[in-house]
Amino acid sequence: MTGREQRDAPGTARRVLVLGGSGFLGRHLTAAFHRAGWQVTAVSRSGEAGQPAGGPEPAARMLALDVPGADPGTLTEVLTRTAPHVVVNAAGAVWAASEEEMARGNVLLVDRLLTVLPRLPRPPRLLQLGTVHEYGPPLGDGPVTEAAALRPVSGYGRTKARASEAVLGAARDGALEATVLRISNAVGAGLPPASLLGGVAAALAAAPGDGAPAVLRLGPLTARRDFVDATDVAEAVVAAAAAPAAVPVVNIGRGTSVAAGDLVRRLLAVSGRPAELVERQQPAAVPAAPGGTAYAQRLDITLARRALGWRPSRELDDSLRCLWLAAGDPPYASGRGARK
Repeated sequence: MTGREQRDAPGTARRVLVLGGSGFLGRHLTAAFHRAGWQVTAVSRSGEAGQPAGGPEPAARMLALDVPGADPGTLTEVLTRTAPHVVVNAAGAVWAASEEEMARGNVLLVDRLLTVLPRLPRPPRLLQLGTVHEYGPPLGDGPVTEAAALRPVSGYGRTKARASEAVLGAARDGALEATVLRISNAVGAGLPPASLLGGVAAALAAAPGDGAPAVLRLGPLTARRDFVDATDVAEAVVAAAAAPAAVPVVNIGRGTSVAAGDLVRRLLAVSGRPAELVERQQPAAVPAAPGGTAYAQRLDITLARRALGWRPSRELDDSLRCLWLAAGDPPYASGRGARK
């Protein structure tokens, strides 16, 4: 029985295993799968944070497991016990991580999965969350398609590209069904403070409430990037999980580019906090996203519409509001509590 037949069999409860379930996108994923009626098991090193981002409702059963450090027998036992129809790899190292940490979290983890998944009696479909940073600077002014050559310029982009190529190689060899979703820059509740927008929100939330402006010293904000709502991303992943066939690579973004400085100023407006923005040429006090140099980039999302029936539906100002609300209430942002 194929993975699709397992998912579509009458009376079958669809089961998904989300690796990195306590992370920024992981929490949005568990919430989206829960809303779509899937049984969700979320895996993280700590086994914490089973609530969806921005709400109190339990969305997943949590398991503690360090996948890169797990031996094949342990990982096989977890997969056999949970019996997922789909495995989503939302784990990995990105923000403020060393090259060694990125290699372990982004490449070794995938190697572990590809060792174990094909040997299961009924291998689940694997959804690998890739990144726009695998593409690197575009060669022209048009949108980046899935056929574009990979020219990553950051350690994050390089390690994610290695992982994606390994997944696609296993799929070409017929070892398992797999899709790599190359995701643009996601924005929403719980965005880590080590990111540009997450750092700005955290700095604004931490500023004294005495009316004095918060001084934000940032690096150059001229880069134009494709930004997309984190909940839209999560819904695209759910659509890929339920799709009749596994598309090898699909871009997930808004299909438009926005200047980083524009989004920072929109976040300042959303917060309502007084602030002075100082744009410097030196490295940012609040780090930008990986590969944050000054080129413009936007994704072609035609295939996502055609193959997954998905398109982004949320405005970026709404994404920024969710980010700001969560930054002002840490329990809400982390999933450990709800807004009062």
